[in-house]
Amino acid sequence: MAAAAWLEAGLARVLFYPTLLYTLFRGNAPGRAHREWYHRMDRTVLLGALPLRSMTHRLVRDENVRGVVTMNEEYETRFLCNSAKVHNWSPEEAIEAITKIRSHICIKPGQLEVLKEFHKEISAGAAGNDTSNVRIRRNTR
Repeated sequence: MAAAAWLEAGLARVLFYPTLLYTLFRGNAPGRAHREWYHRMDRTVLLGALPLRSMTHRLVRDENVRGVVTMNEEYETRFLCNSAKVHNWSPEEAIEAITKIRSHICIKPGQLEVLKEFHKEISAGAAGNDTSNVRIRRNTR
């Protein structure tokens, strides 16, 4: 089983750059071959591929982007994207930091429990260097 996971991770790394080049090509291709890099979902959300360094100024200026949430692997962002500061905050520390700049945000107790569970699973995965099996359960309270 460990060999299969190792092979899968290696294959993902090998295929990443060729598929990125294909995506870049499709983003610049004219006509029917063209694919947009991102789409506006609503007034505040863009959904799409990870913004490359060359896109940063345009996204901030034209689309008013103030943050990026990515589920990419570290090796996918290392050379091509603007680095982000990583804070090793507890859920409570993260909420405190967010509410300092967004005072209207209110985290309900059920949401805090989901954040704590997620943090615990991510921390455990990071300790074992395996976050591939982390799942978030939606709290319906």
